[in-house]
Amino acid sequence: MKRLFQLSLCALPLVLGSCGYQLGGLVNGQLEGMKTFNINMFDNHTTFPNVAMQVTSALGNAMQTDGTFTVASPSEADFSVSGAVTSVNYNRLLVDSADSYLSLEIGVVVSATYTVTDNKTGKVIKSGSVSETGSYFNAGGNTLAGRDAALSYAARKAAGAVVDQLTTP
Repeated sequence: MKRLFQLSLCALPLVLGSCGYQLGGLVNGQLEGMKTFNINMFDNHTTFPNVAMQVTSALGNAMQTDGTFTVASPSEADFSVSGAVTSVNYNRLLVDSADSYLSLEIGVVVSATYTVTDNKTGKVIKSGSVSETGSYFNAGGNTLAGRDAALSYAARKAAGAVVDQLTTP
């Protein structure tokens, strides 16, 4: 019985490997062989203060959480990510049936572009754009806090989308 248990433990990695499971992150073919990264502060092309800081911070957190790459200083990183927040737009998602001018749920769309540069050669490896939505309910209370939370959520989703594009083969 003990021998059977040991054999099953040895076979477990083979079974999980054949099902598509993998320990650690995946690497996009363009970033193969690179292990460390650095993120430059994103530019803000909007009228919303601090949104570029939110996206930059969220991108750093998302890259570290993903675990595929390790953060490093600019001089030691294999590649760097830079970009710009290009727009922040608010959309009405849900309107009050009794008053069409009253929006009950409002969506915040954050759009950004990014560029990945090889720090050793200076060549652009990959570039792309993302656009993600966060939302909040405008049913009284602190509307500004709801807007800020929705903007922060959309920034985190945009950062997650960048990481997905960098780590999906």
